[in-house]
Amino acid sequence: MMKYLYQDSVKIPTDRDFIHDLEALLDVTAAVVPLENEIISANNEVEESHHAKDRKIAGLRTFESEVTRQMNEIVRDGGIDEMQVCKNAIIDVCASCVDQQKAKIDSESDTSLTDLAEKIDLNAERICKIASPFLEFGVYGARFAYSLESEGKRRLHGEFKADLGELSFAYELRFKDAVTVKQLVGSFAIPVPKKAGIFHSEEAVKMIDMSNHRLDDVKYINNQITAEFKDKRGAKIVRIEMKTATDDYSIVYEGAEPVNLTRDELVSKEIDSEGVIDLMHAVTGYVKDTRRREVATLVRLTFNSMNVIRKPLVSDALKVILSEYGRFANECIAHGAAKDEFVIKIESDDGTRTEKYMSISTVKNRLLGIGEAGAELADAFGLGTSAL
Repeated sequence: MMKYLYQDSVKIPTDRDFIHDLEALLDVTAAVVPLENEIISANNEVEESHHAKDRKIAGLRTFESEVTRQMNEIVRDGGIDEMQVCKNAIIDVCASCVDQQKAKIDSESDTSLTDLAEKIDLNAERICKIASPFLEFGVYGARFAYSLESEGKRRLHGEFKADLGELSFAYELRFKDAVTVKQLVGSFAIPVPKKAGIFHSEEAVKMIDMSNHRLDDVKYINNQITAEFKDKRGAKIVRIEMKTATDDYSIVYEGAEPVNLTRDELVSKEIDSEGVIDLMHAVTGYVKDTRRREVATLVRLTFNSMNVIRKPLVSDALKVILSEYGRFANECIAHGAAKDEFVIKIESDDGTRTEKYMSISTVKNRLLGIGEAGAELADAFGLGTSAL
């Protein structure tokens, strides 16, 4: 497993390739901001189209009312019958013509609004398609929660949701296949208590092979993960909770009745702690492995509970994300030798270390190159009009 370090070899808290993620964020930003501008422009056109329609219809109604008023003044109640007939005919023709023009205005407006709605939908889909691969792992500092359960005895299905400040988003997740402990870590067993002795019952320990237990339920919230494993019949359940920051864990075995194995002094001595930790890390890796998924659909993206894409509030959402990246960028500077670039180290499994870097000027130029919104985005990152 790769390790990600600052230039002075201090571990990066996110355990992510910051330079890669920063490049991805800049790519996403450059791609979605122009699309947001097109949605804003289309929304303005929609509003103006409604106003134009209302003005035209109001003008027709005023015209119809004025024609009726003038006809009534020209031909008063005392007028001859023939004049009354002509007056009524003119008023009727005017009303009919006004109705026809209203229908025409409605039709033209509906056509225009349909075209604009299609344009907004298309750009919204494009933004969603661009942002979706990035958000789950690319939003630093977010509080997150995976909530997954098996569909019958089959694959896991559920959701991932996260929030950072005013920004909130969620994915629907469905995995391709069910997975067993053996597929995650190979052979694995846990000790459970049993009664021994012919004449006198004595406490003893027996080993339960969990290799064929299926991962049935996962709750992974911030720095704590809970995984539930079931045997083929679903009769024997093992639930493991672990704090990912410290690897502290507890195990509950549900056979005839629930037993906390880690609290049983006799049993706990036989637990393969390293194996338990490896298993839970494997569960974490499985949950985050995008190659294992059949579906990963972004189903919600909001800012202050408002739809980010439709409103649109894309730039506001990006400012929140960029602000957190700016904080990590400052840490790179603090832990690095150079003050004009961000540098990290990547340590491979064999101990080999390589450096990756990105200059401050690159970030600044890419953000300012986006257009009018670029200056505010650069400010959110912490650049402003000068270097960090």
